[in-house]
Amino acid sequence: MISKRFCAVSFVAACLLPVLMLSAQGQTARPGDGQPPYETDLLRLVSIIGSLEFLHPLCKRQASGVWKAQMANLLEAEEPVPARRARMMASYNKAYTLLEQVYRTCTPAAELVLQRYEAEAIELTRLMTTTYRPAQPASPEAAAVTDAPTADAEPDITRAN
Repeated sequence: MISKRFCAVSFVAACLLPVLMLSAQGQTARPGDGQPPYETDLLRLVSIIGSLEFLHPLCKRQASGVWKAQMANLLEAEEPVPARRARMMASYNKAYTLLEQVYRTCTPAAELVLQRYEAEAIELTRLMTTTYRPAQPASPEAAAVTDAPTADAEPDITRAN
């Protein structure tokens, strides 16, 4: 029988794939700040991934390196500029290091933190995959209606209503 924890972790890992796909499609940033509209959520998810990389081996859930590989996949898909990559890595490393300083063994408190991070990761990935999506290409019929692009053309990433 597959445990609920394994299912939750598998769900988080499966949800990361669409997030990676969305972010890899060259989404445009919000005007002025140079960041994609999902940046805050993505940085929180990166922090959680760093936490999971520390806690899962500590609590004997998964071998070391599973979440580090997920982080590497995320960085590869995002292709961040050096400053953004540094922010992402700092968030991951800070979360890992903080938990490393607090927990030496898998205590009930560590288990609770792990469960909460798994739940938050699931929620974040659900939010990001439903809120941000690539713009749909226009149909040939719609393209025939308008000959020139308008000033209020849709951005590459739109917020779902």
